[in-house]
Amino acid sequence: MANEINIRELVLETLTDIDRGRKNASEAMNGTLRNYQYLSKQERSFYTYLCEGTLEYRLQLDYLINQVSKTPVHKCKPYIRNLLRMSLYQIRYMDGVPEEAACNEAVKLAKKKGFQSLSGFVNGVLRNLIRRQESLIFPQKEENRTAYFSLRYSMPEWLVEQMLCWYPEEVAEGMLAAFLQKAPLTVRVNLLQSSKDRVKAALEEENIETEDGCYTENTLRLSGINYMNRIKAFRQGCITVQDESSVLQGYLLQPSPGDLILDVCAAPGGKSLYAAEQLLVTEHMEESKNKGDGAAEKETGSGAPVMVSGRVIARDISEKKIERIQENAERMKISNLQTEVWDALQPDQELYGQADVVIADLPCSGLGVMGRKPDIKYRMTIEQLKELAELQKNILSTVIPYVKPGGRLIYSTCTVNPEENEHQVDWMWKEFRLEPVNIRKFLPQSLSEELEGQPGTDLAKGYATLLPGQQNCDGFFFAVLRKKTGV
Repeated sequence: MANEINIRELVLETLTDIDRGRKNASEAMNGTLRNYQYLSKQERSFYTYLCEGTLEYRLQLDYLINQVSKTPVHKCKPYIRNLLRMSLYQIRYMDGVPEEAACNEAVKLAKKKGFQSLSGFVNGVLRNLIRRQESLIFPQKEENRTAYFSLRYSMPEWLVEQMLCWYPEEVAEGMLAAFLQKAPLTVRVNLLQSSKDRVKAALEEENIETEDGCYTENTLRLSGINYMNRIKAFRQGCITVQDESSVLQGYLLQPSPGDLILDVCAAPGGKSLYAAEQLLVTEHMEESKNKGDGAAEKETGSGAPVMVSGRVIARDISEKKIERIQENAERMKISNLQTEVWDALQPDQELYGQADVVIADLPCSGLGVMGRKPDIKYRMTIEQLKELAELQKNILSTVIPYVKPGGRLIYSTCTVNPEENEHQVDWMWKEFRLEPVNIRKFLPQSLSEELEGQPGTDLAKGYATLLPGQQNCDGFFFAVLRKKTGV
């Protein structure tokens, strides 16, 4: 690979920025890939694979390094410990990288970064790890189940204990294993702009491999991607990046013509955009049946006239987040989306009782997407789990009054923590005039059958938890509650 040492240096800088708390993993990696758009597909792939893998296995890598190093990993200088981590990851998990090359390149990088005096230490530790690979010790499951799962799947012990408390052991272990698997890149087709078949054909012309989504008819899984902005279908607004778990939440909307849909924590906008698309499609169908109802006529991206009367209001807390939603809406040519900067904790009395649907995809621990954001498991604490659950209650207390009688609240998170999920639904039933909506008929039959009897799921009571290792998508929770009518 040309300039391979430079790619390793980019990885080292990224990992060190994350380690020092300067950026989270997504910010650091995306920023680097934006700054180096000229990299080849092979180089970008090497960078991404090595960054993500080192982060995913960091806990395990540190444990192994500590078995041969006289200096514990946490006492090493940030550059040196991340250099050891990324080099050991190459040795253990990247078959295409010769052990000798991983070791030699690490020594060169140590010198290049001004650590000439520590290059011998780096060389000695790595060569020891290579020699002793077969004799490195791991805890035995029979002796210490928590330590075994923690080090086998590189998950902090406190989080392993929580998952074993929340779910049966086989389900918990399935999730731990799934988090270490490479998550697919999934896109949703914008049906206002194109069809799935046309999008597939266009992508294949650009040598991008496509595979149908597992559960949803309007999604594709892509491989062979270099840079999303280079893909014509993406630039034209025909596709947007969105995991199937999030798309499935959109299946629960079931909008009617003229609906007011409010998304209270909308960024980056995937759910708002999908809601707006569904609303336009619904109104287009209605207009075809009954023309001349007095609504303002507009054009969809496909050129078909639509009588638009409903709208989606997408809110979030900062201008930066709103700008991102607006950029996506413009790219996808969504005409019925209104954006507003608004703190979800601040009540808006003008909207009380006005919304047909309120989407509350709230801040959460993100424990369902650790396969995509591996640094979450190192940053999250048990205290933060409790704080987030309390924040969710505060936001829900603020936004539930926006739902009109007979209207619906769609609550969702990207976590597998019951306290942030089904426990919140139980709390809402007790505190507010809300009733469950049976969601079985809204979900694909294959998924409904798959979810039958699964922990964290009761479709008749309106909620489901998607679990990595059980479902072929991100970990996710969604619930539908209807506001009661009458006194």
